[in-house]
Formats: sequence, C-alpha cells, structure tokens
Amino acid sequence: ETIQALKSQLKAFQERMKRVEESLLSTDYKKHIQEHGSPSPFWEQELESLHFVIEMKNEHIHSLDKKLLNLEAVAERNLLLEEKVKTLQQENEDLQVRTQNHLVMARQLSEELLAARGALEKEAQLREQAQREKEELLYRVLNGGDRAPFPRAAGEVPLIAT
Repeated sequence: ETIQALKSQLKAFQERMKRVEESLLSTDYKKHIQEHGSPSPFWEQELESLHFVIEMKNEHIHSLDKKLLNLEAVAERNLLLEEKVKTLQQENEDLQVRTQNHLVMARQLSEELLAARGALEKEAQLREQAQREKEELLYRVLNGGDRAPFPRAAGEVPLIAT
C-alpha cells in the first residue's frame, strides 16, 4: 500500500513537472536563456524550482477559484431555499389560523345543532301534548259532555284524523 501510494505521488509529481516544462513560464525562460545566455547552474536550478512552485500555486489558485464559484452557486441556492422556507412557513401559519377558525365555526355549529335538536324535541313534546288535549276535548264533545273519565291509554281511544 505504501509503495502504491508513493508511486501515485511520484506519478502526480511527474505530471506536474511535465506541465511546468510545457508552461508558458518555462518556454519564456528557455527563450530568455537562448537570448541572453545561461545563468550559473545554481541560479538555473533555483529559477526552475521557482517556476515549478509558481505553476503549483497557479493550479492551487485555479482550484480555489472553482471552489469559490461552486460555493457562490450553493449560496445562491441557499438564498432561494430560505425564501421558499419563509414562504412555506407563512403559508403554514395561514393554514393554522384557517384551521383554528374552522374549529371555532364547527364548535359554534355543533352548539347550534344541539340547541336546535333541543328546541325540536320540546316542540315535538308540545305538539304531542296538544294532540292529546285535542283528542280529549274531541272525546268530551262527542260523548255529550258526560263526566266519564277520558281514557289515557293510547290503545283505548281510536285516534281521529284531523
């Protein structure tokens, strides 16, 4: 594993060296040497090393630029998503208010329904009582006003259609 890691690092380093050699700075340097003569070997090695470092820094700067562009795109998407979240939160609050209003209205309607049922039952009882009184009066009128007691059981007296 260590050997493979070192081999991959060596390969990456060799690729960078090749890019440095092919770079504009390197060609400009070679052109400069041809025009003005070769500096001492020490300075030549130093210049090549500086060119290599500059190229590596250049690559690093390009990669950082790409990362920056990606981060800017992510930041824009985040802003859009934050706006959507705010909109959805507002809609959610509106829906909660509407739900509360509907619950209040449902309670009111339930109370009104109970009151109407109570009134309907009371009216049915009053109607039933009025019907019994009507039948009793009709019985007395038909029986000539004698003091015979009015039968209270519903089965004893036939109901007369009104």
